[in-house]
Amino acid sequence: MKMTALILSCVTLFVSPLSSAQWPPEAGAKVPGNTLELPTTLKPLSVPLDKLLNEGATLITAQRDTNGPTVTLKKGKHYIMCSVVGAGSGGDQNIATSRCYEMN
Repeated sequence: MKMTALILSCVTLFVSPLSSAQWPPEAGAKVPGNTLELPTTLKPLSVPLDKLLNEGATLITAQRDTNGPTVTLKKGKHYIMCSVVGAGSGGDQNIATSRCYEMN
């Protein structure tokens, strides 16, 4: 059920007219309203996205990225960012994979 919700969220992003907005915003100090770029600690997790969802993580955001969807989850008090690379994404990869990072 959770995987179905993830897939539907990702499909919605591909169709949404708002998904074409530039992300990340243009960099540089001369861009009005830009914030400073600060180091952010990302702790690599050796747990795949589907296991995090099966363990009770909640999907918060999903967006289209170059290689596939990038999602943000909340599990307990932690926020986790995962990048998903789908099977057959132009390389020799024949199974979907994910890279997940804990942000706090």
